[in-house]
Amino acid sequence: MKFTQNAVKYLLVVIILFSLTKCKTQIVEKKTPFKITEKTYFYFVGGKKGTSGTTIKIVGNTNTLNLGFTTIFFQNHEYKIIPEFSAEKFILIGSNTEIRKNNFKMQQDAAGEYGNEAPKLEKKIPFDLEKNEAVLVYRVNGEDFYYKITEIKQLKTVYYP
Repeated sequence: MKFTQNAVKYLLVVIILFSLTKCKTQIVEKKTPFKITEKTYFYFVGGKKGTSGTTIKIVGNTNTLNLGFTTIFFQNHEYKIIPEFSAEKFILIGSNTEIRKNNFKMQQDAAGEYGNEAPKLEKKIPFDLEKNEAVLVYRVNGEDFYYKITEIKQLKTVYYP
């Protein structure tokens, strides 16, 4: 009886360890079916008070039709992108806009502050990147791949009226 209980425990531990080793990891690719020719980003400040954000632009060349782009991870944000293809060239633009509301009711009595919104926690991206680095998620034949882009050039801040 004790032998079967110990055998079941060991078998369970082996199964759990084996299942953990089969987890898929995110591997950043070094060779890609495209070449990046331009990589820039800029900050912008909107005309409305408290409106600001970041825009990243990636331009490149490709010679395959089985290529798609979905996401760029940049400066702790996830940018959903819609690629524009023309002949062998592609343009990827991702933008993140933040609207800040600073209408807090500050009272000595906590009940007087009813209605203030709690600060929103930023979602951490799954990569540790420098300020001028990004990870581009691209898809070939239905399978996702990751490519790290370095030395992205910062342009001047744009001020909208």
